Amino acid sequence: MGRRSKADLFDLVDRILRLHSVEKLTIQEITDQLKNEGIDISREAVRRSLKTSRELAANMRRSLDEARVMMDEVRNNPNTDIAEALVTHIGGMLLRESQERDELPFEDSGELVLAASRIAQSQVKIGGMRLKYRSGFEDAKKEILSDLKADLAGDPELYERLAEKVRARTPKEGK
Repeated sequence: MGRRSKADLFDLVDRILRLHSVEKLTIQEITDQLKNEGIDISREAVRRSLKTSRELAANMRRSLDEARVMMDEVRNNPNTDIAEALVTHIGGMLLRESQERDELPFEDSGELVLAASRIAQSQVKIGGMRLKYRSGFEDAKKEILSDLKADLAGDPELYERLAEKVRARTPKEGK
C-alpha cells in the first residue's frame, strides 16, 4: 500500500472538494489559500486529491447504475436469478480489479484463484437450483392438470380451456 497523501494526512480532502466544487476555486487558488493558512501542500497533491475523489465518485455512480440494471433484470424472476446476477457481478468486479491494479488486494495469488473458484462453484450450484425449480414447476403443472381432469370430467371443454392456460405457463427466465 502506498503512502497517504498530504491531503489525507491533514484531513483536507473534504475542504479541497468544497473549495473546488462550491467556491469554484482553481487548483492553484486552493493551493495558495492552504499555503497562506500555513499548510504545506503542493499543487500536485491538491490535483491528485481532486482526481482521486472524481474517480471514487465515478466508481460509485457506475456501481449504482449496475445495481439498478441488475434489479430491473431480476425484479420479477425467481430467487436463483438474483443469486446468479450477484455472483456474476462479483466475478466481473474481481476480474476488473485484477486487470486494473498492479497489486491485488490478496496476500498471494492462491487467494485470487480460490475466490474465482468459489464464484464458479456458486454458479454451478445456482444452475442446479434452477434445474430443480423448473422440474418442480413442471411436476406441479402435471399435478394440477391431473386434478383438473378429475374435477372437470363432466365438462371436457372447460378442462381443455384451462389445461391450455396451464400448459402455456413456464417459469420466468432470466434475461
